[in-house]
Amino acid sequence: MEPDMTAPYSADQPLDDLDQAILDQLAAVLTRLDPPPADLDDRVRLVLALDDVDRDVARLREEHLVGAVRGTERTRTLTFDAESRTVMITIVDRPDGLVRIDGWLAPGAAVRVELRHPAPDPSQTVESDASGRFVLDGVPHGLAQVVVHPARGEHAPQVVTPALAL
Repeated sequence: MEPDMTAPYSADQPLDDLDQAILDQLAAVLTRLDPPPADLDDRVRLVLALDDVDRDVARLREEHLVGAVRGTERTRTLTFDAESRTVMITIVDRPDGLVRIDGWLAPGAAVRVELRHPAPDPSQTVESDASGRFVLDGVPHGLAQVVVHPARGEHAPQVVTPALAL
C-alpha cells in the first residue's frame, strides 16, 4: 500500500524505510562530493581539550604564502586578531620535513606561548621575550593550535588560535 501523501505531516512520526533509503543516498552523495576533512577527529579533539572557558578565540585576519624563501622551503605568514592580543606567526618548512615557527605578539610581553597538538602528542611551550617575539623550532607537520597565556598578574584571558595545519 502506498503511503498517504495527503495526510498532515507530523515530526513525531518515525522514519520509514523510504525515509531511511533517501537519507542513506543523500549521505553517500555528500560523502562523495563533499567529504569531511581527514583531520576532523583531530580538530574536534583540540577544541574539546579546551577545558577553561576564560579564553579569547583569535580570528584569522590574513594569510600570505610566500613560496620558496631558501631553496625549496615554503613560508606562510598568518595573522590572528583577538580582543586582547594579536598573534602573527611565520611557518617555514625545513628541509628535514619539520617546520620552524617565528611568532610575534602585540602588545608585546614576556608570556608563555603553547603550541598544542592533538593527543597523544605533547604540547610545546616557549616564553616570548619582552617584545613578544617567540620561536618554536623542530615542529612536526600536522594540526596545531597556538595558546598565548596571560602574564603573571595580568587579568586577561588566554588567546587561542583556531586549529591550523602546519
